[in-house]
Amino acid sequence: MRVLVIRPEVQAARTAGKLEALGHEADILPLLVPVHDLALAAEALKSSYSALAVTSAEAIRCLQRLGPVLEPYLGVPIFTVGKATAWAAKHAGFTNIHTAGGNGRELAGMVTDYFAASDSPTKPLLYLAAATRSGLFERTLSDNGIDCVTTEIYHMAVIDFALEQQQALLVNKPVDAVFFFSKENAKAFFDLEVFRTSKDALRKTLFFCLSRNIAEAVPDEFSNSAVISLNPDEDELIDLL
Repeated sequence: MRVLVIRPEVQAARTAGKLEALGHEADILPLLVPVHDLALAAEALKSSYSALAVTSAEAIRCLQRLGPVLEPYLGVPIFTVGKATAWAAKHAGFTNIHTAGGNGRELAGMVTDYFAASDSPTKPLLYLAAATRSGLFERTLSDNGIDCVTTEIYHMAVIDFALEQQQALLVNKPVDAVFFFSKENAKAFFDLEVFRTSKDALRKTLFFCLSRNIAEAVPDEFSNSAVISLNPDEDELIDLL
């Protein structure tokens, strides 16, 4: 199958390698690029909190760029969701990692249990997040009476591709499947100009989504072509091909 991977370039190249090892033809289309706010991340780490939380590996990559500044905080409890984010945290040097499967709701449940076992610490949870996010994690924490301070340490900037480049990847050669790993990337994909000029070229394409939340970005006219992973796990998504 010919698969188009929609995610930032470094992660997309890794995913493409896995697909090619399975015999698929993989191309990447990095529509967004992460922009890290290192000063804000460093300042947030110096604040008062009981534990850290991240819901994306990109937040960890931002923290890694702090270098020696991060070292005093590597033993702080850190809550992550999904294997990829947990692996990124371990690779960055964190030693007290608590990982939940599923989504932000499951992670919030784990945090709630942790706070309950710790007799409800007086210090809040520090959530290091993206500027654009679903808000599910924070809402669930609030519903459970957990104090959370959110600091937006990165955002995703749009990369512009000329219509000719879009057509070369999406129209000139049939695309059997498109992989989405974030709702923001999915929205950027369906906002491409090629959908106004050559929409019919993608009528037979399947759209593989890492979560149900991401699948919500697939337009109604393509909703029957959405394939949703039960867990936010890259390997499980690939297994659905």
